[in-house]
Amino acid sequence: MQDNDGRQAPPTTALISEGVVKVPAFDLPPSAALSEAARLAQSMGRPSAGAPVIPRLSEINSEEAFEEAVLAFRSKLDTGLAQALSESIHTVYPVRIEQRSIRGVLVEIFTPTGPHVQDQILINLHGGAFCAGAKYIGRVESIPVCHLGGWKIISVDYRQGFEHKFPAASEDVAAVYSELLKTYPARHIGIFGGSAGGTIASQTIAWLIEHEQPAPGALGIFGAGTGGIGDSAYFAAISSGQTPPFDLFTDLMGGKVGYFSDVRADDYLVNPNIAPEAFRAQYPPTLLITGTRASDMSPAIAAHRALVAAGVDASLHVFDGLGHCFYYNISLPEAQDAYATMIRFYRNKLGS
Repeated sequence: MQDNDGRQAPPTTALISEGVVKVPAFDLPPSAALSEAARLAQSMGRPSAGAPVIPRLSEINSEEAFEEAVLAFRSKLDTGLAQALSESIHTVYPVRIEQRSIRGVLVEIFTPTGPHVQDQILINLHGGAFCAGAKYIGRVESIPVCHLGGWKIISVDYRQGFEHKFPAASEDVAAVYSELLKTYPARHIGIFGGSAGGTIASQTIAWLIEHEQPAPGALGIFGAGTGGIGDSAYFAAISSGQTPPFDLFTDLMGGKVGYFSDVRADDYLVNPNIAPEAFRAQYPPTLLITGTRASDMSPAIAAHRALVAAGVDASLHVFDGLGHCFYYNISLPEAQDAYATMIRFYRNKLGS
């Protein structure tokens, strides 16, 4: 259809029942808010060539099939994308890396090569769909914060599926945290995680509160949230070339198999959003980072609203046009902005 000037008229939309909007086919361009570097990055919001495919639990009906899918996912992640990415980041941001065991839990310790903060420490919980990610995703997440912020970081190789079920990861992180409390006051310890690790970071806080342990000084939930399905099930799917709706976090946390397969829907140690307000009020200052084309946008919004409603000092930073854990690409100006935001947050909140 053409308008009166002979130009192609924009497609029309039609409202149908119950507020559903029928949208004609259209091309989705990169966001006008993106930096030139992000605009040129062909993988922004889309699967990278050769990237491992996260198991879709809604399509897996047996533990045997889940185990097979996880092993394939881990193999491709650890020997390909994650390892190469972690090595390239380590070249740009040199840090010392040491492997240890704390209270029987395997960890990697990252220490800045130059002067660093002596009386504070951060715990990282790696991403990896609750079934993979140690050790290379832990390195991807820890190295930039360690180098740029000057903190020692403990990245925890927590138990996950297929071998284990919830609350194994929360127990492991709590064990490492309790050991650090022998050296650091709680207010000088920060916890952060990306993707699945961001969700586990929030679940760990709930676990600590439930077991009457002091909360750490600050919490970072990056590329993640807890609970909440919404628009990101559509926006993230469309921007990554999939047919919507598909909500990644609901799939990973709601399957018949996997790390969360034995949990109850009303367990607030899994979804702290539904915990009593007085319980949520005990959360430390929290920073959430997401993108408008990320599968985690709706969960992050839901988590932020639940914390703010309980009076928690929580802030949400949403980056326009960017996808899941966009800050892994350290060359992007938006990633540098995200890291600067993280570092300001921990400098302002730890020890306060």
